[in-house]
Amino acid sequence: MGWQETELGELNAGIIRDAVDALSYLARYHRLEVRHLERVPDGPALLVGNHSAGLSIIDGLFLIEYYRQRGFDQPVFILAHDLVFHLEGLRRWMGAIGILRAGPNKAREVLRAGHKLLVFPGGDREALRPFRQRRRVDLAGRTGWARLAIEEQVPVVPVVSAGAHEALLVLTQGRALARLLGLQRWFRIDSFPAMLCLPWGLLVGPTCALPYLPLPTKVTVEIGAPIAPLTVSDATDDRKRVIAELYARMEEAMQATAHRLYDERRWPVIG
Repeated sequence: MGWQETELGELNAGIIRDAVDALSYLARYHRLEVRHLERVPDGPALLVGNHSAGLSIIDGLFLIEYYRQRGFDQPVFILAHDLVFHLEGLRRWMGAIGILRAGPNKAREVLRAGHKLLVFPGGDREALRPFRQRRRVDLAGRTGWARLAIEEQVPVVPVVSAGAHEALLVLTQGRALARLLGLQRWFRIDSFPAMLCLPWGLLVGPTCALPYLPLPTKVTVEIGAPIAPLTVSDATDDRKRVIAELYARMEEAMQATAHRLYDERRWPVIG
């Protein structure tokens, strides 16, 4: 199947199928378990996930099971940081499997076209949190997804993974150093981390973007019950209150699930 132009880029079901087949090996490596996939509704929906394991794609592995069960007629688009779009070949491949440059206009376009959208609001702030905070869900105070869900009146679905942040060992996040270096202003990055991973050993700062061999940690992903879209009046104060309410409700629900999933684990990595 060749490249197919759509209103959202070069989405290609054949390449999605190939990616599912290829990444199935990684899913088996991590003994992936996906629970309650049936909770993902038909039609447009906003999936909100917690983010772990640095720049790894472990958090998105549940989509392998999603496509196996649902087929390829209901694609899930994913928003990603600008930095991963600099290489032309990689950019074309990401477009083919539904990975889009993050931005409110593109997100709105996905939902209005009747598709599902997966976002990781915590970004690098959550994905590079220290290992000792691996149980923590941190959506980083970013409420854009909540505003989008309310404006487009789509259900919000929590997607919680446990175990992925044991694929490497983040020693320190370096948020103070990141602020000092102005990384947020220039690159929209909140971290200047130090971490241990295979095969490199110690990585610091920009070197943490190097691909690494994840430890064979068991990963469990649970899909939460969808939260029906909230409505707001035209009043600015009411809109801010409802957005904050949806944000707090989602983060609280995801944190409760994460604690429960981690409580099931007897040992790090082993699960």
